[in-house]
Amino acid sequence: MKRKFLSALMVATALTAMAPAARAEDIFTAMGSAYKTNPTLQAQRANLRSVDENVALAKSGYRPTISLTGGYTDSDLDDDMNAQNDGGSSTSVAAVVSQPLFSGFQTVNSVKSADSMVRSEQSNLMNVEQNVLLQASTAYLDVLRDEAIVELQKNNEKLLKKRLDETVERFNVGEVTRTDVSQARARYSSAQAERISSEGDLEASKAVYARVIGNAPENLSEPGNLNDMLPKTFQEAYEYAKEHNYTILQAKHLLDSRTYDVASKTGALLPQITLDGQASHTENDGSSYDLNNNTVDNLEWGVNMTIPLYEGGATRAQIRQSKYQKWEAQELVLQAERQTHSDVKSAWEYKNANEAQLKSIKDQITSNEVALDGVQKEEALGNRTILDVLNAYQELLNSKVDEVRAKRDYYVASMNLLLAMGKLTAKDLKLKVDLYDAEKYYKETRGKWLSISIDE
Repeated sequence: MKRKFLSALMVATALTAMAPAARAEDIFTAMGSAYKTNPTLQAQRANLRSVDENVALAKSGYRPTISLTGGYTDSDLDDDMNAQNDGGSSTSVAAVVSQPLFSGFQTVNSVKSADSMVRSEQSNLMNVEQNVLLQASTAYLDVLRDEAIVELQKNNEKLLKKRLDETVERFNVGEVTRTDVSQARARYSSAQAERISSEGDLEASKAVYARVIGNAPENLSEPGNLNDMLPKTFQEAYEYAKEHNYTILQAKHLLDSRTYDVASKTGALLPQITLDGQASHTENDGSSYDLNNNTVDNLEWGVNMTIPLYEGGATRAQIRQSKYQKWEAQELVLQAERQTHSDVKSAWEYKNANEAQLKSIKDQITSNEVALDGVQKEEALGNRTILDVLNAYQELLNSKVDEVRAKRDYYVASMNLLLAMGKLTAKDLKLKVDLYDAEKYYKETRGKWLSISIDE
């Protein structure tokens, strides 16, 4: 009987191995495909790049603003007393420069806030990456599970068809009753329905696989062994998660950003000092009272200070708002820490429960196989009925299906444990892909002054 599913990762107990498929796509290759092509992950990377730009926006507060202004005016005077006064024109152009000198520490705190927000979004990107890889591995496992169940159901259907044919032959020679035939026929029909249902489940799993991973499943193989990545104890898993869980890291960086926001908003109450300069050139072509053309060149500079006194309460409202946002961020850190403990604990217990369940199911399968053999022999001697044999078939099938499902659940629980710890990443899984370098793009972006192009 052909059956394929994860065995090396799970436990020593395994289904009968399927013959190896040519060019099989293993689970890590599938996860790598999702890493490279999944739209959700690609969109989050683009979002992070947009957040990177907030650092460049904040750093602009250190830099000068430069502008050119120009104008042209023309006048036509109607002066009956002086016929020669027919107006004139004026052309002017000026370059204006303003360099901030002191902004109440708003710029320095805004840059620090933007930097921290980038770190927060980088952690969020890693969370999205982990969830996409979890979805990819789950989709992979679902297809393997449903393929194994379809194989079980097909073999069960063939077995019951053979049993039905044998029962009909025995009925024709008077060995069994019409009731026995009806019972065998009912079980065969039920097996057909179960096979059709399992095939539908398989097609649905394949559709999810294609959506998450980006290609249709083909020649899937058993996953490799991840036991080396799993912690030996719950405490080991939790201690690692406290330092590396990306939800916690995201919340902590967000709190840093909100803290700097408070300082930045408060800086708006302090004096603002700028160094301002202007160079202008003006040409006059006649005027109502001056017939001589003249040209004026002017260069001026100065230091200006503005002391804010009252702006309608807007600045103070923004300060209060930023303090509430900091308060919110503090609570989000606590929430993330509690959620991480819950996630690690749940995944750890599910993993252990499924491991124990697999051992029990394996024993159950062995017992059901012995029971089926005994019932068949007793039925041949007349000590059991056809229904007893059919029931034994069904119990054996159910235990084998349960094993397939428990194996899948064990694997998913293991993946969830890695996610809660912060280890379900392309880097930690050693996927054969080019890793996305968020830090590289961040450093490139924060130093840009003039460019308007983007890198895709």
